[in-house]
Amino acid sequence: MLLLAILYAEVLLRLFTQWTSDKNFQHGIFVPVFALFVLWKNREELRNVKPAPSWTGLAVIAGGLATMVLGEFGAELFLSRVSLLFLLAGLIVLFHGWPLFRAVFFPWAFLILMIPIPTIILQKITFPLQILASKVASAALPLFGVLVHREGNVIELANMKLDVVQACSGIRSLLSMLTLSIIYGYLMEDRRWVRVVLAIASIPIAVFANSFRIVGTGLIVQYWDPDKAEGFLHLFEGWLIFVASLIMLFALHSVIVRVWKPAPRVTPAVRTVNHTPGFPQLTSTWSRFVVVALFMVATTSLIRARSSNEIVPAREPLASLPNQIGPWIGQDLSIDQQTLDILGAGEFIHRVFENPNQPQPWVDLLIAYFPSQKAGDTIHSPNHCLQGAGWIPIQRTVIQLSRPDGKTFPANRFVTSKAGERELVIYWFQAHDREVANEYLSKYYLIKDSIQMRRSDGALVRLITPMFEKESPDAAQARLLSLGNQMIPQLNRYIPR
Repeated sequence: MLLLAILYAEVLLRLFTQWTSDKNFQHGIFVPVFALFVLWKNREELRNVKPAPSWTGLAVIAGGLATMVLGEFGAELFLSRVSLLFLLAGLIVLFHGWPLFRAVFFPWAFLILMIPIPTIILQKITFPLQILASKVASAALPLFGVLVHREGNVIELANMKLDVVQACSGIRSLLSMLTLSIIYGYLMEDRRWVRVVLAIASIPIAVFANSFRIVGTGLIVQYWDPDKAEGFLHLFEGWLIFVASLIMLFALHSVIVRVWKPAPRVTPAVRTVNHTPGFPQLTSTWSRFVVVALFMVATTSLIRARSSNEIVPAREPLASLPNQIGPWIGQDLSIDQQTLDILGAGEFIHRVFENPNQPQPWVDLLIAYFPSQKAGDTIHSPNHCLQGAGWIPIQRTVIQLSRPDGKTFPANRFVTSKAGERELVIYWFQAHDREVANEYLSKYYLIKDSIQMRRSDGALVRLITPMFEKESPDAAQARLLSLGNQMIPQLNRYIPR
């Protein structure tokens, strides 16, 4: 326990901090509490499980420690956190055997809900939820006499626009409902199939309840006061809908109980297993302890030695990027605090360039640079952010751009549409003299470079330009790259190689 505390002190501290600060995962703090309650509730049965220590647990421990090292070296918090579950499982099997692990499997597996979903996966989940909530709300509001127009996750009403942002995706209520449904099923049901049904049913209940929360917001805007769509009333509406979700879950359980009546509960007799007090095979137990202790001490020493010297290379600040690049003259735009909170701890530049010599549209440049991504602050893909602002991709492709050394690199090219307007977007991920288009490949290189180079810095470069009516993507790309091709050779000064 002491070695576990030393090895995972920083990991658990970051986890607790995220529970208290990230509203998407505030339910996580209750997960280990309930797992401990289940163990305490079943303490008599667990105490009488006959010990059957197995050396196969050592392989699970080794896998858990290897995952811990990979997560710490590769700047991936999810791996560091999930490694604790593997380590706990291995310790149980090694010192007490598979029978005890099977007996505690439910509370052990339940602990996965305390670990926040990785950002790269969370983005894949939240945006479809935003779109679904927007579609349901835009279909339901006309039934109440409210005229709406939807573009992506942006709902336009007569009085104002409703942006169904990530906070309104329903992911918070979904994760909380899933957690509570599992707890409720365990406490109120003995039949496993009913527990599974309740857990699965909590997902659509949470999703559609959140959609009707947006419907309620639209009705408030239309028939009461647009200012009431935010602040306390909006927060209270969220609590009200969550309570309604719980009532629906209870109602579903009541229907199941009435249709499929459960058999009378029989309190199982506690089996008494006669074995010598104390742990059997004391010599073997100590050998197991020594081996595991050596493994954990070595892992702790390796991580401490490595994590203390992450390299953050010198570079020029993004603000020093010239305001004039060729004929293009730029003007900085401010980034609002809500966006900065989403982006995380990094350095950002948002600038609009115009060419006064030609009557052509502007070019919007955004560079987001993160000196370190070990604390969980990672690059957000424009694929999600643009759609979150209502810009829907109607054409996607990967193009090749030129580097200063004459080689080429891949970049994403999107044609996006919103309210009849079109924009051309080009973006790529850049770090350590490498440019990639794929966000998963970028994550792989982050882990690889963090291990090999002790660096987790990286950047996103994004260029946007409006498109004329009937203008081809290639023509808009030529205009956009008339700035981009002159800017790319300068990037190594601000995004270190």
